[in-house]
Amino acid sequence: MSAEEHLGDDWPTMPDGSDFDGTGLFDLVRSGNSPFVWDGFHIQSSNRPDVVARLANGDVNMPHFSGFSIERQVEEVTFEAAAYELLRSEQNILASKLLYHRAPVQHSGPKLATPQDILGRRLFVLERTEGDNNVWRGLSPEHKASLITQAAQIRTSLFNYTPPSTFTSTWFLPRVFQQRPDSLSVPVAPTREFCIALFESKIEATIKNIGDVIGFEDDEEFVGPRAFAAKQSLLRLIPHIFPTDGNQAALYRLVLDHGDFGIHNMSITTEEKGHFVITSLYDWETGCIVPAILSDPMMIVTVDIRTDGNANAVITRVKENATSEDKAAHALWAKQYLDALFRHAPGYRSAIQAGKDARHIWFAMRDLRDEDPEEFYGGLGDWAEIRLKELGLGDDRGT
Repeated sequence: MSAEEHLGDDWPTMPDGSDFDGTGLFDLVRSGNSPFVWDGFHIQSSNRPDVVARLANGDVNMPHFSGFSIERQVEEVTFEAAAYELLRSEQNILASKLLYHRAPVQHSGPKLATPQDILGRRLFVLERTEGDNNVWRGLSPEHKASLITQAAQIRTSLFNYTPPSTFTSTWFLPRVFQQRPDSLSVPVAPTREFCIALFESKIEATIKNIGDVIGFEDDEEFVGPRAFAAKQSLLRLIPHIFPTDGNQAALYRLVLDHGDFGIHNMSITTEEKGHFVITSLYDWETGCIVPAILSDPMMIVTVDIRTDGNANAVITRVKENATSEDKAAHALWAKQYLDALFRHAPGYRSAIQAGKDARHIWFAMRDLRDEDPEEFYGGLGDWAEIRLKELGLGDDRGT
């Protein structure tokens, strides 16, 4: 990215170099001297509920803007607003109450100067709940354990919640990660057949024919023989990795995943007796709808708490300088979270274990970042061939 390209604004600073603290913001705005036009603001009024305004730090009308496209931003804003509205009456999920939202508007013509308005930024106005979201680091182990347990209960409620079919049929495909198919060969449904069709469509959309673009256009990567062979192996394997026994309704029902579930997206307050309580869950822009067998229980604290294919804890994003005491604390948080989650939602553990192979493929493709696509998918194809042999399905790769 060149020095001229614009992703988003930096947080403004005071004359002494410290971060701007918000003092006198309204007066600065009225005088035309606002130090910034982005992030979240807590606005107190005399006769109405307090609100929080979230204004994006990226403006699509900024010269050399290189952030997400206007189409993607409009989709994310519309989906997030729909999620807030959907969950408004679901008290155990604690989704914030949305009062107003606006997608960014892209002005016509060349982008030559910094915009004098904020129409190019996504905007959400939400009713403010009591609490803050930056309290984690200063808490005692007991208070952290309490919050982790509460978060697990919220995650349980979200996993157990079944969105209406109108919502899932509208939003399933638009929330599939790139590269997504243009359409699905069968209607969205909570069935094994739909899962198979979804995987086949996703593989076909991602790995086309030799010489076609693979990944994003700007990456200038193309399908080679290894990736193309991997495609054939994966397509052969897919019909065999979705269980035909067990509780089919529980495994294939459609659920709403938050996509960025963690302490950083929760409001937390303190009650009179000193107990810390989660009061809201917000920022649903990366949410998606998935079959339960693909639902991701990840919980973000200062590390990411994940699960492997057997529903055991996996901790990622650990700092290089983490001490043995830090790592012991991370392991404890993971145990506390997953113990509470699976205690309240035993079906979650079963779904993870039943979908071991499917989840391996899905999450590997979802989390692909800087790897060489030809080598990455070639390796995934090698894994698929091993699984085919283990399932007694032979080896006809490349035929």
